[in-house]
Amino acid sequence: MRRRVSWIAVGAALGLTWRLAQAANPAPAKLEYNRDIRPILSDTCFHCHGPDKNARKGKMRLDVREEALAKKAFVPGQPDESELVKRLFSADPEELMPPPDAHKPLTEAQKQLLKRWIAEGAEYQPHWAYLPVTRPPSPDLPASPKRQRRTAPPNPIDAFVSARMAEHGLEMSAAADRRTLLRRLSLDLTGLPPTPAEVDAFVADKSSDAYAKQVERLLASPHFGERMAVPWLDLVRFADTVGYHGDQNANVFPYRDYVIAAFNENKPFDQFTREQLAGDLLPNPTIDARIATGFNRLNMMTREGGAQPKEYLAKYAGDRVRTVAMTWLGSTMGCAECHDHKFDPFTQKDFYALEAFFADVKQWGVYNDYDYTPNPDLKGWSNDHPFPPEIEVNSPYLQLQAARFADQMEAISRSMANVATRDDRSRQAFAAWQAESKAFLNRHTNGWAVPTPEPVNASTNFTITAEGELIVVRPAEGGEKVGLPKVSLKLPAGWLAAIRLELLPEGTNGITRDGKSTQVRPSFALVRGTNPPSELPIHHAEATLTEARYANGREIIGIRDGWKTSSQRINEPQTGIWVLRLSQPIEEGDSLVVDFKNNNLQKVRVAVTPFAAANPLRAGANVELMDALNSPPTKRSERERLLLAETWLLSTDINRFERERFQAAHWEFLNCRAGRTPAVVTAAWEPMITRVLGRGNWMDESGEIVTPNPPAFLPRAGLPTDRRLTRLDLANWLVAPENPLTARVFANRLWKQFFGNGLSAQVEDLGAQGEWPTHPELLDWLATEFREPTVPLENPKLNAQAAHAWDVKHLVRLIVNSAAYQQSSNLRPETRESDPNNRWLASQNPRRLEAEFVRDNALFIAGLLNEDLGGPSVFPYQPAGYYANLQFPDRDYVASSDERQYRRGVYSHWQRTFLNPMLANFDAPAREECTATRTVSNTPQQALTLLNDPTFVEASRALAERLLRYRYESKEDVNRIMDAFQIALARPPKTSETESLTRFLALQRRQYAADPEDAKKFLRTGQRPVPIGADEPELAAWTQVARVVLNLHETITRY
Repeated sequence: MRRRVSWIAVGAALGLTWRLAQAANPAPAKLEYNRDIRPILSDTCFHCHGPDKNARKGKMRLDVREEALAKKAFVPGQPDESELVKRLFSADPEELMPPPDAHKPLTEAQKQLLKRWIAEGAEYQPHWAYLPVTRPPSPDLPASPKRQRRTAPPNPIDAFVSARMAEHGLEMSAAADRRTLLRRLSLDLTGLPPTPAEVDAFVADKSSDAYAKQVERLLASPHFGERMAVPWLDLVRFADTVGYHGDQNANVFPYRDYVIAAFNENKPFDQFTREQLAGDLLPNPTIDARIATGFNRLNMMTREGGAQPKEYLAKYAGDRVRTVAMTWLGSTMGCAECHDHKFDPFTQKDFYALEAFFADVKQWGVYNDYDYTPNPDLKGWSNDHPFPPEIEVNSPYLQLQAARFADQMEAISRSMANVATRDDRSRQAFAAWQAESKAFLNRHTNGWAVPTPEPVNASTNFTITAEGELIVVRPAEGGEKVGLPKVSLKLPAGWLAAIRLELLPEGTNGITRDGKSTQVRPSFALVRGTNPPSELPIHHAEATLTEARYANGREIIGIRDGWKTSSQRINEPQTGIWVLRLSQPIEEGDSLVVDFKNNNLQKVRVAVTPFAAANPLRAGANVELMDALNSPPTKRSERERLLLAETWLLSTDINRFERERFQAAHWEFLNCRAGRTPAVVTAAWEPMITRVLGRGNWMDESGEIVTPNPPAFLPRAGLPTDRRLTRLDLANWLVAPENPLTARVFANRLWKQFFGNGLSAQVEDLGAQGEWPTHPELLDWLATEFREPTVPLENPKLNAQAAHAWDVKHLVRLIVNSAAYQQSSNLRPETRESDPNNRWLASQNPRRLEAEFVRDNALFIAGLLNEDLGGPSVFPYQPAGYYANLQFPDRDYVASSDERQYRRGVYSHWQRTFLNPMLANFDAPAREECTATRTVSNTPQQALTLLNDPTFVEASRALAERLLRYRYESKEDVNRIMDAFQIALARPPKTSETESLTRFLALQRRQYAADPEDAKKFLRTGQRPVPIGADEPELAAWTQVARVVLNLHETITRY
C-alpha cells in the first residue's frame, strides 16, 4: 500500500509541476502536439480511444490523426465543429467526455488548450522518444538584462541549461562552496564521503584544474563501479535469492561483480549490452561474457512442488520482456502481455515477438525433481540444490582471500617453527614429539594404525577379518536391510588426531547393495577407562571420491556433515578422513567408539593416526613427514621446518590458541574453494515455440505462433530477414544508430542520478504516459554524445584516454564538470514561485542518500568500512527471528561475524521475500521486478533504524573511539566535536551546534558515571570488542554524541 500511495503522490507532483510551468510561462506562439497536447490525450483519452483495439470505445481512435479526422473528432481550424470539443464542453453527463465515471476530468485550462490546438490546425507529431536521435546545435545565449553576459560556456551542457533558464528569466546559482562540492561529487561518484584530508587538500588547491583533478581521481576509484552498479542492479532485478516459494539462494554474485568491473573498466555500453543479453552467442565468448549472461537468469524462479512448469516458464519469459523494455527502451510493456498497449504503439504481438528472442534460454519451469514433472536434468533435485545452468569461474575476491588465509596459516607455522627452538622446554617438547612420531611411522609406514574393531552391542550381522575389515552379512533376498553396527577399537598410546574410513568393494558389487551412492554419517567418541564416551568434535573431513551435497544452493565443503559416496565408481575403494578439532592424548586402554548409524555399507576398515594435516588426502604426505623427521635439524629445508611445525601444532595440544587460529584460517581457506565459484549463466538450447497468449493465459495454445522480432513500429535497423533472429541480433538492434530509445534512456537515467530528476521525469517510461522533457535538445545532445563523442577532453593531462563510443565515464565527466552540476543546492527566493520544483535547473537538488549508501556512509565515517571489492554476498545484522517464516528449507540467518560485517551495502545479501529491514526501511526495492525509480518515503522507522540498528550503534561507538584517540592541548571536547563534524559533514560545526552537543555530552557523562553497568551494556552492541582499558562511561557518553552526529538529516543527505 505504501508504494501505491507513493506513486500516486509522485503522479500528483508531476501533474502539479506541469500546471505550474504552464501558469508561470505564457503559452508559446504555436502549440506543439508532443509537448502540449499528447500528455493530455494520453492521460485522459487514450485508455478508451488509443492503440488497444480491444478496449477502444465507439470505434473512435484519437492517437492516429487520420482516424480521428475521419470520425470528425477534430476538424482542423474549426474547433466548434469538432466532436471532441462538443463532448468536452457538454452539460449532458451521457455526452460528456471523459465520462464522469472515468474520474479523469479535464481542467478548464486543458479544455481551452485542446480547443486552441484544433483551431491552429490539429497537427500531430510522432512521439518525441520514437523520433531519430540527432545532434542538436549548441544554443547561443541571448543577452539578458537580469544577468551579466558570460563568455560561451566551455561545457555544452551549460549552454543548453542556460538557454532554457534565459527563456524563463532565470540564471544559474553560484557554485557550491568547495567543501559541499567535494562531498557532493564524492557521494555521487563513489557513494562515500570525502576524508577530512581530501577536503583540506581540495580547499587548499588554488590551481585552475583543482576540481577537474578531483573528478578524475573519483572516476578512477574502484568505488565508482560500486556506486554505478546500484541503480543498474535495481533495473536488472539482481538478488541473491529466487523470490518464489522458498526463496532459495542462487549463485549469482559473479554477475554483480561483472557489473561493478564493467563500470570501473569503462566497458563500452554497447558491449555491456551484448554480453548481458547474448554473451554466450558471441564468437569465442570470454568467461566474463558468459558471466554477464546471468542477466537473463535473474528473473524470479520456483521449485515449489505442485507448481506448473509451463505456467512458470510463461512468467519467466514475460518478466524478461518487461525488464529489457524498461532497461533499454524506457518503456512499460507489461500491459501488452494481455492486450495491445493502451497508450503506446506496442501490440500484443510485439510483446511475444520480443519474448521469442529468449525462447532458446535453457531453463526449467520448476527447479525440482517430482514424479509428475519428470526431468532427467534435475534428477534428485531438492530445495537445497542450485539453479542450473551454471559454470565454474574464478572470483578475484575469493582468490585474494584464499591467498590471505594461506599467508595466515604459513605465518602461524613459521611462528611455531621459531617456538620449537625458543627455549629448553620447547626444544624438549618438540624433540619428544619427533621421537614419538618416528617410532609410530616405523611401525606404520603409511602413517595409519588399524585397530581391531569389536561390537559395542551384540550383533551377528557382520564379520571381522584379520586385516580389521568389517564385512556386513547380506540379508536374504527381500529381507530387512542391515547396516554396520556401533564398534569399539582399542587405541595405541600416543595421540589421536584423525580417523580414516576405507570403504572397500566386495567382489563386483561395489559398496552398496543397490549399486548407488550411500550417505555415511559416522560419529566418533573417546572412552577413557570406565568413563562414559565423550564425543569428538571434527574440524574438517575430506574424501577421495564423493558426490556433491548442497545446502541452500551451495555445495557443501568436505564431508564433515555427511559423506555421499560416489555412485559412478562403486567398484573402487573410497576413503574418508575426519580430522579432530583438538587432538587427544591417548593412554593404554583408551578406545574409540565409531557409530556408523544408518547406511548401506557392506565392507569398511577403520584406521587412526596421530598426525593432523591441513590437507589430509595429499599423496605422499607421510613420506614427506618421515623425510623431514629423519633430516638433521640443522640441514632441514624451510619447507621441512614449516611442515614439522604445522604438524606438531595440529597434532598435539602444545598451543591451543595458535591451533584454533590456524584452524579458523584453514576453514576460511577451504570456504574460498581455491578461488572458484559457481555462476548462474545462460546456455542455449533448441528454441521453444512462442505463441501470442490470449489475455496472457499460459494455458491458451490457440494464439498465433511468433518468431523473434523487434516492435513493429520501431526501425528494424538492418536486422536480417533470411533467418531466425537471435538474442545477439536483439542486442545489436538495441544499440544500433537507428534505435531512438537506448541512448536517450540511459542519458536520461544518468541525468537523474546526478540531478535528482530525469530530463524526462519518469525515467521508467518515455512513452505517452511519460513526461515531455524539460530540455529535449539537451537530452538528444547527451544521447548522441554518448553514442558518438565529439567533445574533446577539457584537460588531456588529467586523462590521456580519449572518449570512445558508448563511453559511460565520458558522459559522467561531462555532467559533473558542468557549471549546472556545481551550483549551490539552495533554492533562491526568486525561483521558489517561478520554479518551485527546480525543473529549469537554476540550482542543484539536495536529496537523501539511497539505502545502501546511508549504511556505507556511517561505516566510512566510523572508520569501520571494509573496502574489499567483489565476492560472495555478506550478512549484515538483522533482527532475530526475522526468517521464522522462511521455509523450504528452514534456515537461520547468521550475521557475518568478522570484518565482512562491515562491507558495502552493494554486497549485502538480497533476500527478495525478507529484505534486510535496514534496506527496506530506506526504500530499497525487493528486486522482484525491474525498478527504474526507487520510492522515497519519510517514516519513523528510518529514524529508529539510525538510532537502534546495531550497525549504526556500533558505528557510533567506533566514531567515538576515533575521536577519543585524538589528543589536544586544550578544549578537548570542543575540538572533538569539531572533528566529528569534519569527518561526517566535511564542515566545521556552527557555534549553536557545538554548544548543544557540549551540553548533551555533559548530561551523558553524568548518567553513565552514575550507572557504569548501563554504559557497559550499551557498549556491547555489535561484534566489535570494546578496547581493553577503555574508560567505559566516557566512551559511552561520546558514543551518544556520535549517534547524534550520525542521525543528523545532513549526514544522510547529499547537497
